[in-house]
Amino acid sequence: MDRWVSGEEDPPPSRYPRLADGTAVTSEQPRCVFAAIPGVGFPAYPPQVIRLDFGRDAMSGVATTLPPVEGKPYPNFVPAVDRDGNELSGIRLPDLTVPLATYTGWNLRHPQMGAPDRLMSLMGSTIPFPATPEERAGRDDPRRSISERYPSRARYLEEVRQEAQRLVDEGYLLAEDLELVLDQASRRYGLLAVVREPAAVGE
Repeated sequence: MDRWVSGEEDPPPSRYPRLADGTAVTSEQPRCVFAAIPGVGFPAYPPQVIRLDFGRDAMSGVATTLPPVEGKPYPNFVPAVDRDGNELSGIRLPDLTVPLATYTGWNLRHPQMGAPDRLMSLMGSTIPFPATPEERAGRDDPRRSISERYPSRARYLEEVRQEAQRLVDEGYLLAEDLELVLDQASRRYGLLAVVREPAAVGE
C-alpha cells in the first residue's frame, strides 16, 4: 500500500464478484452446492434490502411518510462458488486454491439456540473435506477427499507455496508473509487430514 500511495505503482486489479463474469450470482447457485454436502444447511433467509418510501420530500431529508411504505426488495446477489463450495471471486488465498475444507463467511445458528435456519452474526464456517476416499464414501460426500487431492503433506505444501508465490508476484501478498502462510497451512493439514467420527445429531 505504501508503494501505491507514495510511489507511482498501481494496485493490482479488484477481484470483487461481478455479474459480468458470472462471479456474482443469485443465492440458488451456492444453495445447490451446499445442499449436496451432508449435514450442511444453507440460510433460508439471506440478508435483503427493501425499498422504503419516506414521502416526496425524503431526498431533502424530510420524512413525511412514517412509517415508510415498503416497496420491492433490491436484487440480492452473492459470490459464486466452486463445486467444493468455496468462493470463486476475491483474492483467493491458498486456503481456497489448495483447499482442505469448504470455507464460508456465514454460519447458521445452532439448533439449541433456536432459529437454526437463520444466520449467526459475524461467524464463518470451516467444513473439512473427508480425509480418505473411504470416509468420503461412508458419508456420501460429493467433495473429493484430502488424500485424493494430495498424496502427501509435502505435495500439499508445495502446491501451497506455488499459489502463495503467485499471489506475491501479482501484488496481493507480501513476500515476507510467504513462510507464515506455509506454517499455517502445515498446521491445518495436521488438524484436518485425519479421519473424523461422524458428529452426533445436534453437535
